[in-house]
Amino acid sequence: MNGRKTKQIRRKSLMLLIDWVKTLVPEEDAKKLTIEQAADLVPKDTHIFTNGKLMLTAFSLKWINKKIKKLIKYKNINDITVEDLVNEN
Repeated sequence: MNGRKTKQIRRKSLMLLIDWVKTLVPEEDAKKLTIEQAADLVPKDTHIFTNGKLMLTAFSLKWINKKIKKLIKYKNINDITVEDLVNEN
């Protein structure tokens, strides 16, 4: 994957992470939520150990990157939403 595409994926994953966090907080707090505050609300652990496997934690930045990389094969990166991440198989 080239550098331009990777940069787009990282930017989009950060925006999707912020959009997801905004759905979890009250509406008045969501309006004034910054990138730093959203990063503080997300757990710092990126992996969990379950069923004898080490897996990515759902809605961590790495998890979102991985899902976007799968979705861009058949969908434009600008059209990907949080719902697409949840419904992706």
